[in-house]
Amino acid sequence: MQRIARDRLTPVFDRRLPPVARVAQQEVFLVETEDSRGGRTRVPEHTTPEYLLEMRRKGYHGNPVTGPIYIEGAMPGDALAVQILEQTCDSLGYMGYWPFLFHLEDYFPRPNTTLVEIRGGHVLFADDIRIPVRPVIGTIGVAPALEAIASGSMGRHCGNVDVQEMAAGSTVYLPVFVEGALLCLGDCHAIQSDGEIGSVEMRSEVTLRCEVIPGGAASMTWPRIETAGSLVTVGIATPLEEAARQALREMLVWIEERTGMSRHEAYLLAGCVGDWRPGQVQIPNYSMRCIFPKQYLRSRP
Repeated sequence: MQRIARDRLTPVFDRRLPPVARVAQQEVFLVETEDSRGGRTRVPEHTTPEYLLEMRRKGYHGNPVTGPIYIEGAMPGDALAVQILEQTCDSLGYMGYWPFLFHLEDYFPRPNTTLVEIRGGHVLFADDIRIPVRPVIGTIGVAPALEAIASGSMGRHCGNVDVQEMAAGSTVYLPVFVEGALLCLGDCHAIQSDGEIGSVEMRSEVTLRCEVIPGGAASMTWPRIETAGSLVTVGIATPLEEAARQALREMLVWIEERTGMSRHEAYLLAGCVGDWRPGQVQIPNYSMRCIFPKQYLRSRP
């Protein structure tokens, strides 16, 4: 199985970057990811508030992703189906905060990094608190059509959406803008909250398989995720309400495609059984997702 090492990192999604690997459709491959601070947290002096403040003063280029990975057969206008087969946690994670993110400067005068052990399928938060891991991929996406977009940001190409469903067992559908798609991923979490109030950031190893859907992006405006039990659409915008509207619009189109329902029916049904939940609300743009239980899908007529 091809292994793509975590030293092949980039801070941007960019069509001009040369691929670090090429994979065939249906090939199973493994991607090593670095933590969102580029491994700095493994150096003790890089976890101090003083170091973090200096990082911010100089311009923080965090959230590196592994890639880009060229997917054979992917062409503009196609959709890329990325199956997340497995995700493993590292043994060391970190938590922390930047007080400015949620305007908590009156609570916390300085930023914080707290290292935490991950062992036996749990985050060892404290002697009496063991939290079961729920690994997710925080950042994944393809190269945009024209501009380079920082890996800490988001757009139609996906990016730093931080949604719970980006996990093993899910299939992520992304519109393809350039030949080979140029897939990148990173920013993995052992566990995180909805909205990413915070998370346990870590290195990870992710096993994937990709399939190209010819012409599949024709009706796709925003990223889609399919889990065992749900359809999930991701809207990305500022303000957060606009991201929610985008996610809903994408969901109505997807239900229509999957079932043959009218958008009228799809809206009424989503209004009964669907949910909006935040993805990443730390920094704009924000991500919101619309979640629809697959048990209410009916077969196309």
